[in-house]
Amino acid sequence: MARLVVLALSLVACSSIPVTRVSVQSFEIRKAGATPSAVVAQLISVLVDRGFDIKMSNADPGIVTTEYKKFASVSSKPPFDYYMQIRAKVRVVNGVASIQLSPAIKEQNRLNVAAYTDQELVYFTGESANVQDIDSMRSDTGWRSLGQVLFMNVATETAQAFGISVDEIIQNVSRSTYNAREIEN
Repeated sequence: MARLVVLALSLVACSSIPVTRVSVQSFEIRKAGATPSAVVAQLISVLVDRGFDIKMSNADPGIVTTEYKKFASVSSKPPFDYYMQIRAKVRVVNGVASIQLSPAIKEQNRLNVAAYTDQELVYFTGESANVQDIDSMRSDTGWRSLGQVLFMNVATETAQAFGISVDEIIQNVSRSTYNAREIEN
């Protein structure tokens, strides 16, 4: 009987906790009848309302880039800060404006500011209990979760500003299945 209990505990400890890894390349919003200058002006308004500073914008080529905005800190050893930059491209083809929003994440070591890593926005989805097993996805303190919320808010508010349903946002993402127990935070 004792061996059976030990075997059952071993199987539970080794079991997989399935989650889906989502790597965001961009979200795209399409609006008919919008001019590039009107789209860029509205997009800048949304980004500023979300707390971003504009690094560069030019309506002629349809480009808007924000400064990096700090959205999370982790008191690990060494401690890290996480920053997000939004890069937007606006194209008009056959009277339909396409607004492509791409997030860029910078992970910076607070003890050595020259030590940083640029990366895509990556977050995890699945059953809530499974996702919460990943420290970086905890809803109150997880840097991935906070980055996901910030980017989703920008995408949602951009769609709403143009009268587009959130369901119409085109998500250019890669999805793959992972075991939550094997994810580094």
